[in-house]
Amino acid sequence: MMTLTVVGLGPGDPELLTLKGLRAIEAADLIFVPNSREDGDSRALHIAERWLNRERQQVVHLSVPMTRDSEQIRLTWHAMADQIGSSLMTLVAEREQDDVHGVYLLLGDPLLYGTFVYFWDELTERYPNIVLDIIPGVTSFAAVAARAGMELSTRSDRVAIVPALYTMDMDYLRHLCASFETVILMKVGKVLPRVLAELEHLGLLEKAVYAEHIGMDEERIVRDVRTLKRQQGPYLSLLIIRQRGDDVLPEGSQ
Repeated sequence: MMTLTVVGLGPGDPELLTLKGLRAIEAADLIFVPNSREDGDSRALHIAERWLNRERQQVVHLSVPMTRDSEQIRLTWHAMADQIGSSLMTLVAEREQDDVHGVYLLLGDPLLYGTFVYFWDELTERYPNIVLDIIPGVTSFAAVAARAGMELSTRSDRVAIVPALYTMDMDYLRHLCASFETVILMKVGKVLPRVLAELEHLGLLEKAVYAEHIGMDEERIVRDVRTLKRQQGPYLSLLIIRQRGDDVLPEGSQ
């Protein structure tokens, strides 16, 4: 049986890998790791490296170019699905047996902005004999909340998780802050100055916590975000704006 297990590694700290994820990695024959310009040498591989047996396991690097060209993106997902499927089938042929296991490694949780979801359908359609399993991982914002000692929600609090690209429209950011007790802005680095300027205008700077490279050697958590004005952050960054029920900004606030 050909099996592919998609393992969420968590945000960066190897000790946040789940026990089930660890067992899947140790049992695998093929280790698939996505590489992008932001990753350099895959961060996912760096996290899992200590548990790999290089004499028995083969690492397969998958290129993920960071582009907005829709056709190139489509071709990339097609190629990744084909590389995974063909690698598993090749190993089956070499061993002359069907019992082959692969793992696809990625940061965070596989089903929350994970690269795997983009070629999931392609893979299952082209290689229906591959049995898929997905192991969840600790999200970056859960790790930040734990490290910063802040709750994300209580009782009937509402939580919004939004790619920061959309907050380039500051009207939308104001709507989020008026509609949700907790707003989590993912990958906020490039628009951080604009976001902080708007939060200052709304009187919400003291409600925000910024973090980057959580769980990694470069980890940085900033509770006083006023110190970050006019600074951009890296790709792996986020901002949590936490208001409690009675403090939520009224809709229509300017």
